[in-house]
Amino acid sequence: MDKSTVGGLGAGWALIALAIVLGGVGFGPYIDIPSVVIVFGGTIAVTAGQFEGKDLKRIVPAMKVAMNEVKVEPLPELVEKIVFYATEIKKHGVMQIEQKVLQETNPFFKEAFQLLVDGTKPDVLQPLMELKLEHMEKRHSVMIGIFGNIGGTAGAMGMIGTLVGLVAMLANLSDPASVGPAMAVALLTTMYGALLGTLFAGIMESKLSQKHNVEVTACEVIIHGAAMIAAEESIGNIKMQLNAILTEVVE
Repeated sequence: MDKSTVGGLGAGWALIALAIVLGGVGFGPYIDIPSVVIVFGGTIAVTAGQFEGKDLKRIVPAMKVAMNEVKVEPLPELVEKIVFYATEIKKHGVMQIEQKVLQETNPFFKEAFQLLVDGTKPDVLQPLMELKLEHMEKRHSVMIGIFGNIGGTAGAMGMIGTLVGLVAMLANLSDPASVGPAMAVALLTTMYGALLGTLFAGIMESKLSQKHNVEVTACEVIIHGAAMIAAEESIGNIKMQLNAILTEVVE
């Protein structure tokens, strides 16, 4: 579990709840069904209309990714492992690493180094793995885009609800009993839109984007390392170039 994601979500909603309690009127006045319908229902409808069903089915898995620790091993350890494989190949030949490669849990690493075991040339290996990375980036960008869309749509639906409430209020100024409910719709839709957009979609989008960047960097290190091994680069050169990537990431 990613403590920062879960902690941020929990703390954000808890602070809103605390502010409501300290306001002294309880949660009742902050619950408005028409506002819920406009913001939540409208956001779901617009999002469903803008994306394919196969992508919408991945929303829940994507939320799980955002709320769990990234599975990619730390980059320094990844570089050490690549250098280890390169050393083993230099000393004993490529078949020396075959069994170790089969035991790898990272599918991207496993595929890249299986190509090495199969004797794939660097001018074939690198474009092939880069193509695989490109498709992965496209999949990730769709999910990041969905949550970005949810955040923007929630804010827009909040503004629409505000206008709906204001029109209803202005149309019934002569009836004091109708002004209160209309004003509630006007104010609470804005609040619901801001909460949904900021304390849910915004956090999901940001976390998925960060995890995406980490995974892409790891994949680039794997591609670069495997290609250099296939090209029979020296161990020192492999280590130096991969460490240069780490330096760029840190900076």
